[in-house]
Amino acid sequence: MSKIWLFGAVTLVVALVVGGVTVALIAGRGDVQLLPSGSPEGVVQRYLLALEGEEYREAYDYLSDDVRRECRYEHFLRGASSTEIGQSHVTLEGTRVVDDRAQVKARFTIFDPEGLFGPSERSYDRTFHLELENGQWRLGSIPETPWPVWCPPY
Repeated sequence: MSKIWLFGAVTLVVALVVGGVTVALIAGRGDVQLLPSGSPEGVVQRYLLALEGEEYREAYDYLSDDVRRECRYEHFLRGASSTEIGQSHVTLEGTRVVDDRAQVKARFTIFDPEGLFGPSERSYDRTFHLELENGQWRLGSIPETPWPVWCPPY
């Protein structure tokens, strides 16, 4: 009789653990902890969320005036509509702020469940350059590039 009680207790504990882990995974999947909107990280996060949600006008509004002058909305829209943000897991790697400029480094990890040799993933880093414009952080041009125009989301 004691073996039956022991087996029942172990089964109950295992079921509770499995249920708890399942609930935690499901509950945590859609929750995004928003960073402060006035921070460089918060601006990059909201820009990426807007792209993911196909809110392209909102994403475009996060660009600096200089970038918007060079990158018309129609051109931005062509590139933005083909992004793979929704298939990515994005991790904040770090932020560097110097005066009215900031760099936010993020790591994008894309999981492909149907890769050539089975499930696979690839990762890459991306640095976002921001400028403080009228008291708000905006995505700016990349100073090191040989071309004068940066039209995101490239």
